[in-house]
Amino acid sequence: MTAKKLFFLMLGAMVIMMIIINLMINTSNSNADSVTEDYFTNLELEVSGTICAVEKQTDTYKYLNTLKDIKANTTDYTKPSPLGVTFCIIKGDVAIFADHHDGYKIGDTIRIGENKTDLIKCISTDGTTKFIKKRSNAMLYTVASPNKRMKQLIALGCS
Repeated sequence: MTAKKLFFLMLGAMVIMMIIINLMINTSNSNADSVTEDYFTNLELEVSGTICAVEKQTDTYKYLNTLKDIKANTTDYTKPSPLGVTFCIIKGDVAIFADHHDGYKIGDTIRIGENKTDLIKCISTDGTTKFIKKRSNAMLYTVASPNKRMKQLIALGCS
């Protein structure tokens, strides 16, 4: 076999491998998207409270928001999603949740799971609605989940 034929054979094999890998990644992503959509559509959690701390995660581009004086439909919640990541933890009258939105400020009121279409409603200290995040726009984090840090923060509570 000549060098030219060998080169084209190797190039063809490489292109086919890249196509197969791309298809596998797309299938995996669509499965994760399906799990995420199902998780937030069926999330029965209802929590409201006032933000007492916002911590930016520099390595994962998420914000961990701690709520105090919460009202919730449960007093203890640590259930991870089917992807293994935790969206929210509740312990007593404190809750913490992870989100990629950077508009949260200390003193804002948060309502999670208020109805079947809205996941998070953020109300500023003056009583105006800052934003509403729909359940269909929510994301679970599959890489570098902040589960460990959330557990540390919930143990600290609000000061």
